[in-house]
Amino acid sequence: MPIQNFLRGASVAVLWLWLTCKPALADLPTVEPPASGGGAGLMGQIKGYLQDAIVLGGLIAAAVAFINVALAAIQTFSEVRNEKATWSKFGAIIVVGVVLLVTVIWLVGKSASIIL
Repeated sequence: MPIQNFLRGASVAVLWLWLTCKPALADLPTVEPPASGGGAGLMGQIKGYLQDAIVLGGLIAAAVAFINVALAAIQTFSEVRNEKATWSKFGAIIVVGVVLLVTVIWLVGKSASIIL
């Protein structure tokens, strides 16, 4: 019995050692270059990634503006239903919100075309 336990332990140890010494054959994906190109070299890539980050920040700003307009419209509609506000206030919130969203989206698109 002790020899069988020793052989079993030794074979497990050899198998473990063999598996840990094998090279990993994972085919890792390549890093995609920035959408704006950015230029050649490391500094060009950093510039490209910063430009992409600025465009992403603009898109996040547009999403935040959309959420704020939606929340204001919902709150004003609730006030209209409770007769604390008028329909004209609700309409004004909607019109101003739409103008705000169109302006923010236009500015994000304009800045993206200037940066890229």
